[in-house]
Amino acid sequence: MLRRSNLVPGSSVLFEGRKHLRRCDVVFVPELYALRLTLRETKTLQFREREHVIFVTGSKGAPLDPVRLYQDYVAAHPAAPADPFFMFRGADGVLQPLTFDGLASGVKELVALLGLDPSQYASHSLRRGGASGALASGLAPFFTRFQGDWKSECYLRYYTLGLRDMLRISAAMLSQVNRAWPADVRTAGFAGPGRPCSGSAADKPEAPPAAANAGASSSASQSVGWGGLNIPSEQQSGPRWFGRGNRSKVHRQATAQGRGHARGPADLQTGGEQPCSQPSAFAGPAGRSAQEDVLSVEELVQHIKRLGRAEPLPERVFRALHHLDSRAVALLLKDLSKAALDGRSIELFDALRALPERHLLRPLCDVYTYTATISLCIYQQNVDRAMELLGEMRARGVERNVHTYTALMNVCIKCGKLTTALDIFHNMKAEGCTPNVVTYNTLIDVYGKLGQWDRAVNVLKLMRSEGVLPALRTFNTLIIACNMCNQPREALAVHAELRESGFEANSTTFNALISAYGKLGQLDRVLGVYKDMVWKGLERSVITYSSLISACEKAGRWETALQLFEEMTRDGCQPNTVTYNSLITACGQGAQWERARQVFEQMQGNGCAPDVVTYTALISALERGGQWQLALDAFNQMVQRGCRPDAIVFNAIIDALWQTGVVWAQVKARELLAMAVKQGHFRNERLSPDGRRGELNLHALTAGVAMLSLHGWLADIQHKVATCGDSALPPLLAVVTDAGTASKEQGNFIIKEAVSTLMSFWGAPFRVVQDRTYLGVLEAPGPQLAAWVRSAAFSAQMASLFPGGTAAEQPPASCETLTQQQCGEAFGAVQRFEASHNLVLQNMGLAYLQQRTGLISGLLEKGAALGLKDEVVHDGVLLLDRTASAATQVSQEVLPLVACAALQLAMAQGASPDSPAPSAAQLAEVAGVEAQSLLDMSWRLQQLLHDDTLAISAMRCLKVYLERIGYRHLDRQGIYIMAGLPIMLAVEAMFDMSLLNCRPSIVAAALLYAERRHRGAVPFWPSTLAKMTGYEDLTTPELSCAVRAAQKLCRKVLYPQIYKQQCTNLAAQLQQQQQKQQQQVVQMQGQMPSSSAAAAAPPVMGRVYSNGGAAAGMNSGMHSGVLVLSGMQLQQVPSLQQQQQQQQGAGVVVTAGVNAGNSSAGHPGQLMHAMSGGLGGLGVSVPSMMGTHGSIDYALLGQLELQQQQQQHAQQQQQQQQMMGSLPMASSLSGDLSAMLAASRQSSAHTPGLCSPAAAGSAFAASAGAAAAAAAAGGGGGFGGVGVAEPAGLRDAGLESIAMSLSLLGINVPIDAASLDAALSR
Repeated sequence: MLRRSNLVPGSSVLFEGRKHLRRCDVVFVPELYALRLTLRETKTLQFREREHVIFVTGSKGAPLDPVRLYQDYVAAHPAAPADPFFMFRGADGVLQPLTFDGLASGVKELVALLGLDPSQYASHSLRRGGASGALASGLAPFFTRFQGDWKSECYLRYYTLGLRDMLRISAAMLSQVNRAWPADVRTAGFAGPGRPCSGSAADKPEAPPAAANAGASSSASQSVGWGGLNIPSEQQSGPRWFGRGNRSKVHRQATAQGRGHARGPADLQTGGEQPCSQPSAFAGPAGRSAQEDVLSVEELVQHIKRLGRAEPLPERVFRALHHLDSRAVALLLKDLSKAALDGRSIELFDALRALPERHLLRPLCDVYTYTATISLCIYQQNVDRAMELLGEMRARGVERNVHTYTALMNVCIKCGKLTTALDIFHNMKAEGCTPNVVTYNTLIDVYGKLGQWDRAVNVLKLMRSEGVLPALRTFNTLIIACNMCNQPREALAVHAELRESGFEANSTTFNALISAYGKLGQLDRVLGVYKDMVWKGLERSVITYSSLISACEKAGRWETALQLFEEMTRDGCQPNTVTYNSLITACGQGAQWERARQVFEQMQGNGCAPDVVTYTALISALERGGQWQLALDAFNQMVQRGCRPDAIVFNAIIDALWQTGVVWAQVKARELLAMAVKQGHFRNERLSPDGRRGELNLHALTAGVAMLSLHGWLADIQHKVATCGDSALPPLLAVVTDAGTASKEQGNFIIKEAVSTLMSFWGAPFRVVQDRTYLGVLEAPGPQLAAWVRSAAFSAQMASLFPGGTAAEQPPASCETLTQQQCGEAFGAVQRFEASHNLVLQNMGLAYLQQRTGLISGLLEKGAALGLKDEVVHDGVLLLDRTASAATQVSQEVLPLVACAALQLAMAQGASPDSPAPSAAQLAEVAGVEAQSLLDMSWRLQQLLHDDTLAISAMRCLKVYLERIGYRHLDRQGIYIMAGLPIMLAVEAMFDMSLLNCRPSIVAAALLYAERRHRGAVPFWPSTLAKMTGYEDLTTPELSCAVRAAQKLCRKVLYPQIYKQQCTNLAAQLQQQQQKQQQQVVQMQGQMPSSSAAAAAPPVMGRVYSNGGAAAGMNSGMHSGVLVLSGMQLQQVPSLQQQQQQQQGAGVVVTAGVNAGNSSAGHPGQLMHAMSGGLGGLGVSVPSMMGTHGSIDYALLGQLELQQQQQQHAQQQQQQQQMMGSLPMASSLSGDLSAMLAASRQSSAHTPGLCSPAAAGSAFAASAGAAAAAAAAGGGGGFGGVGVAEPAGLRDAGLESIAMSLSLLGINVPIDAASLDAALSR
């Protein structure tokens, strides 16, 4: 039955010891009286992953005894152990190996002796005849395939037979041949030259023909078989299938009588069943012939497949089991599972195991059927049932062999019970069961999935120490395990050992090599391995291409990944889910979200169902492309299709929404986190074993999930303290930000920094502590934490952690689309402006740079006096810088007038129908200069700049950024938390000379990034802004310089203190309002207040909400005392100044003077005004976000020593006396404006009094001199004006300025002089 390629070589020079049968491969086993044949490499064992062992039994005294023939042959033809097994002596007497031709000639000679046509037979006829003879002898097809090592139904070749069965195969075949042995047929020519074979015609007398010795009745009862031989009458009842027809005599009698027949005690002792103990389904074929109940395994599967879903197994199935042995039943159970009839397989075996112990079918429940059923638990993912079956085997005394334990280990692996699989392995060895190579391969797989690659490598050493030789599959499994543990170099070392062991790599090996080189990022090596596969003709499966595409993804080569995918389809290899997942991930890594989406649609079109990994890759790709709405749609589609999201998907989608920084996306992220927690994910809270410390573990979470989990955890603590008191908390509470070696997953350093910064910024009682288990832990005592969660500072921190909690009703999706479009257009205008304009710092004279701080302070004061939007003043400063860059020389005397002219042009640029710009006369009156001089200077600036007076400042860019992330939808507390600190920094940034060399959009981005990082607000730089601006790499020189300067500004103590104090005050007032509302509800006995009652509610943070409708909010414009914000009217209540005047009855002295020499740090008054006006509109680029503020009576804020004021005033007077009016008109900057900004330029050019001044012919120096004289004589509110009050008046003016600025933000905080001194001292 063996292939000729394993028996003999093609020629004498082509003999290969590893492939052909050698003398040492055939061993006589005396105790069994059998021959043991070992084949190492066959057609189905090309890589020597196992050995094929078969037994050839002898039959003493029979005509054909293979053992005696073997002994005679070896004695006549002695040879070395490594020589070919089949040899003959040539004409020269030298032994030569038998070849293909010699074997074919011998077959033809034997066929001729039998009287058949030799031309119809060849050496392959032996293999076919052996299979036919095995089937005719009653063997099941399974044993035939095993003996002949057939490739068809290859799953059977992995099934290891026991020694008894292997002996029975050969014995059954030999018995069949000997019974039909004709007396006149003898073999010849195989015992060696000059030695006749035993059993030849010369040794025994000729037997008469069978027909001559038989009577007439005997002749009639016999028939001729398919091979031309007579069939004895005892075999005419049917073929003796192994396990079906060769039962004992008692068994055959029981079948004839019917197994349902009642018996006495004597029958029970012989193995019969108890009377009437079983239903008819298990009864034998009483009254029927046994042949009617004989069904093969294939027929049983088809019969069961035709049954209805609710129809029970019929009696015929159980009657057919009487004709099968346990191995055939095990095969039946497996075939039912492969036919998607797992339920029927379970039903059949459960019926068998429920039988009484003495039932005739009960022996079918042995090691084979139990092992098969255990292995089938993989498909049901039911490890509990597998463990139950093992316990049942132990209880019933059923043998448990190595295959049983190996199958159970595989079930545990597939069900994720890896530690249980290890326990089973150790229990197996404790019970004395020796592991085989398959068991060790499974053990390596377990260690690989556990991440213990070092132990997996040690298994190889353990195998060799116990005498178990590793197979090719062992090395392949170990390489895959190293790859799984992210140890590609160890995988390559194992491959080197594989080659040293003499194994040839197969497709699995090459696939693992591709994965190893891919993890190392060596794409060239990956492609080289792939070329070797093609050159060697190895099969390239879907695993190959999936590994290739995954390697391209890790190397960032999405184009190569798409090319390999196309080559895969050309080769006819059908991609699977893993292939598509790798391709989508590759496209996502390359920021190709459109292509990733196309691949996803192609995947669905090809009928490949996406899984959880697919949606995770798609969501990540969309998030990288800034398409958070499409990512959310993909998640919703996943849920609708019944694909249950796991923790990885929730991590991806929640982080994608959170990283956008958009308010409504973060609100949706919190909803998804609640869904995930409800489904059992992200339960990271735990109590220490001693009960003394409660922990929140944020390690290995994405930033979005971590920050939302922290917010929810703190909210739960606050609720527990409010409802149960301080005693409800454990003595210590901790936040774990880095688990260190306690976790195999890498931590998120952003979480570690953000949580630590957040707690420190808001003064939380959490402190960094040294922990024995974790690397990063913040710990707080329970009593201190309980007191802190009751404070207003905690409420402010919670609002800062999750600004979306202060949001109003969620706008429709169209609103987000419109916001994205408008902000994109606005930033496009910014980019065009920055591309066509720039500053030339070298042209700015020293005199201008020395006075620049004072000039900016003066512009801030005048903007406050005129009620200008803050971005208008910032535009004026930028226009002033442009003027200084364009002029070759600027006289110090005229700089104040030039600054006023720049502000005049900026006012004209920022004007709108809803917010008209103040007139030049108003500005001149506030500045203390002549209106005509101001108009002349404005006209000259236009000429200097070639009518290009466009200016887009960093404040305007900052407003665009804040608008994009949706801060307009928050309430007043949320707006201040998100915009308060960056606007303060934007004002301070105007005074920073290092930022003059950076573009306004870069400055705004750096300010927003630095302040968010300074207070621990994640994300530091939202992904929506990164997509809109393209500023994703903070290492670029310009952005890096701006970030360093912005971080330096954040480290100034004054700004964070002001910001935190106001946030705390807002939170306190909000808490008071909520308490009052609750009291009102209680007083009204549960009745809901009407709209009029709500309008009459106490003021909230200085203002009262009143729903004015969307139309009223967006288009009605601004009225006196009313601030319109996105559909809400914030009605202004009396300011703190008015309240103090009413309470104290004292007037307040307000000075409008500005000391030009003061630094920015000495002008927190201008800072607070700019912060209050910082919630103004976007002006030119996008529709107004907020209306303009009313007129502000503004004064110097801060506590200055009188001596410093007098010195500064004296310096200012000296500078005024030296002023000279001269400004040469020398242009150094020119450029055309884009068409999109032409309208703004035209509006600025046609402002009345700018293009056609009345005194256009007057000398420039004269007008400048007149302006300087007027400024010197005015002494009041102009550039260089004195206006210094007494110390007490100055102190009162500073207090009033603080109160007035805060009232514009809706904050009413009583402040006296003592508290102000203490605050400024801190």
